[in-house]
Amino acid sequence: MRSLWTILWAAPLLLSACASVDVHTDYDNSVNFSQYTTYFWKKLPESSNSLLNGRIVSAVDGQLYARGWRKVPESQAQTALAGIVTVRDGQRVDTFHNNWGPGWGVGWGAGGIHGMSSSRVLNYQIGTLIIDLYDTKSKNAIWRGTASDILSNDPSAMQRSLNGGVQRMFANFPPGVPSNPRPN
Repeated sequence: MRSLWTILWAAPLLLSACASVDVHTDYDNSVNFSQYTTYFWKKLPESSNSLLNGRIVSAVDGQLYARGWRKVPESQAQTALAGIVTVRDGQRVDTFHNNWGPGWGVGWGAGGIHGMSSSRVLNYQIGTLIIDLYDTKSKNAIWRGTASDILSNDPSAMQRSLNGGVQRMFANFPPGVPSNPRPN
């Protein structure tokens, strides 16, 4: 019973951690994506963390491979990938009301026990991964995926966020093509 309670308590926390990555995709709906099966990296993602850069490439390569796409030399590729990493500062103000303690009353001089509140400002950074896909012949953009999340100093949390975001980014890729996952 105790383990069941632990699972019930922890499940929402784990699910909310996976769902916190904000993912969006867009594509040119006039493009027939079934004609593409190869790609190369035209622009590798660049962040201040070289380990993260490699993890991004591996995560994207893994998702494309699972969908039957192959990474090939530039001269053989039908599409080109460009990865962009951005970081921006964010801020949140949390206010806690304890509804107990001295406070202002109604009218002049009518004080009493009405409650107190305290606030704190939280500063954080939001990282965004952008993956653009271009047709190598026309040089036109044909697909874009973005994934944003609050950055963590914990490498394992960062890896979970990256994997979850990239997986969700490619969940319906390629657009308009029935899913045909690569056999294991």
